[in-house]
Amino acid sequence: MGSITFGGLASGLDTKYIIQSLVALRRRPIDKLEARIDDYNKTKGAYSDLEATLKGLLTAVQNLDTPSEFASLSAISGNEDLLTATAGALAQPGSYSVSVEQLAAAQKDRSQGYDEANSSVGTGTFSITVDGVTTDIVLAPGSDGLADLKTAINESNVGVTATIIYDGSETGGYHLVMTAEETGTDAAFSVDASGLSGGTSPVFVNVDAALNASLTIDGLNVTSQSNSIANAIEGVTLELEGEDALSTFTLDVSVDATALKDKVQTFVDAYNEVFTYVNAQKSEEASLQGDRTVRSVVSRIQRIMTTALGSGDITMLYQAGVKQAEDGFLTFEEDTFNEEVAADYQGVRNLFVSDGSHQGTVYLLGIALDEMTDSVDGMLQVSREAMDSRIETAEDRIVRMELLVDSYEARISAQFTAMENMISMLQSQGNALAGMSVF
Repeated sequence: MGSITFGGLASGLDTKYIIQSLVALRRRPIDKLEARIDDYNKTKGAYSDLEATLKGLLTAVQNLDTPSEFASLSAISGNEDLLTATAGALAQPGSYSVSVEQLAAAQKDRSQGYDEANSSVGTGTFSITVDGVTTDIVLAPGSDGLADLKTAINESNVGVTATIIYDGSETGGYHLVMTAEETGTDAAFSVDASGLSGGTSPVFVNVDAALNASLTIDGLNVTSQSNSIANAIEGVTLELEGEDALSTFTLDVSVDATALKDKVQTFVDAYNEVFTYVNAQKSEEASLQGDRTVRSVVSRIQRIMTTALGSGDITMLYQAGVKQAEDGFLTFEEDTFNEEVAADYQGVRNLFVSDGSHQGTVYLLGIALDEMTDSVDGMLQVSREAMDSRIETAEDRIVRMELLVDSYEARISAQFTAMENMISMLQSQGNALAGMSVF
């Protein structure tokens, strides 16, 4: 059964308002803790926003920090009917005189004609030798037709494929055609049908000989088993498309200045987004104003960006046109960058990349960004977890304090009720005495 309150009926006081005011005073520490929790959550959100800008910068860095990502080189052939080319990570700018004398070709042999696709070729052993390795194919009775031999060859995985061509003749129109799966003399094959008996053993004539590609680069003869050549010019893959020994043309490997410049501009823009956010946190209303984590992030980034590399003529980014102002922002002088790339491509590249033995400034920045944004023990994650710990502590205190406030409210409500009851009783007694005095 609930307690009865009179709300000042006897005393004339607004006891409900008095109780609410007294409870509100007792709740002030709770209100402060709730406001503090709100600030903690805002700080957590600000850490996440900062982390997002750092991850954006990390993405831009990762598009530049290895030779393959930095290598915005193009390889342009003077005769794409004969040769096309692609420049990779290890390519260096240069110009080459090229001629293509011969394309690589795969060996192809064809058998004599058979009347039917299932005409018997005999039972026994059919041998194929590729690169000195012989594979025996056994044909059993009932599986000794031309089509059976074709299937057995294809299932043997010897590096030779077989098919049957029908030329339309009423007799002798079915021919078994065997083709090496790869071009070049290393993939050449020979067959031995002497182990077959009881049928018409296939006899093959050569249709296409196995040939190696042959070309000349700056007067040097180059041969290849394939028409795709990746080891003739370091970092450049050549694709032979045709042959003409009398045609000499130029292959130019040069910097794709526009593509490279765009990557660097993206890096500069992403970097400046970080410092735009950092500078916004300097206002008194900002969640991270004076925050130690922010100071640590800025300090680490700027320390890397202002530390010279150990060797080389180009040791700092400003020499390549990427300059840092006092407010932390970067500027990108494209003309300076283009001039330095043209004069010393590798020196500029070394500012950005790691190639195993060397670590460039931008690569080192990427390592720092990756560590700071790590989802387990990164600086920002640790700071968020610290906020979570503070929030949890404050919430626990609020729970305990709410119990005390509830107890306080119940106690003073009972006291005011008792007071009202006492006043009411006294008023009743006074009224009774007043009535007796009339007589």
